[in-house]
Amino acid sequence: MDPRTVTFDFYGTLVQWHEGVDACFRAIVRRHGQPAMELAPLIHAFHGEGRRLRDTPPWRPYRDVLRESLRFALDRSGLPMSEADVDVMITGLSRLPAHPDVPAALAALRAGGWRLAAISNTDDDLIAGSLPGLGLELDAVITAQQARAYKPDLRLFRHAHEVLGVAPQQTVHVAASQPLDMAVCKALGLRGYWVNRRAETVDPQWLPFTEVKDVAEAAVSILR
Repeated sequence: MDPRTVTFDFYGTLVQWHEGVDACFRAIVRRHGQPAMELAPLIHAFHGEGRRLRDTPPWRPYRDVLRESLRFALDRSGLPMSEADVDVMITGLSRLPAHPDVPAALAALRAGGWRLAAISNTDDDLIAGSLPGLGLELDAVITAQQARAYKPDLRLFRHAHEVLGVAPQQTVHVAASQPLDMAVCKALGLRGYWVNRRAETVDPQWLPFTEVKDVAEAAVSILR
């Protein structure tokens, strides 16, 4: 197998995850007759509960994580969750557009001879609807559902490398999360690119990695 492989985190790195979550919560609070409700506490609770559920055995499908995280967030704000709310969340996060820089960057890497794969904390059916927006078909899409493990559990990456037929050191990993992805790069000795789209602060405990502003900048560096 050709060892020149770039793996990508999916949500936030390739597609517009944070924008999608914001849009879902805006639609949900409108449904509840609260269009002026502050979204930040809801989203903070949603993400926090999602992390807790992913990190707490036993493994559960990401669809269930989303449902229970949404329930937790709405309960904290005094809003009763309905199946319609769940549908808004699941549908919205199943059809996320790519970041504008992504299709051309992926095409350039493919033209440069690199295999391209996604490693994502999701279910197969949830990621499927967002894949067409990338502009090309990835060589592999590895999910937490397949490995029955969520990042930063090393089992997800080990499963991905087995599927791809490569050693960890033969890959480059590009991702927008330090604690979920750069932590794994450090543990496995991967060459990591941290995509800092949201002007976050470098956490030195996860170094070494290369900070870039988007996937396009990472692609230029990889092809150099």
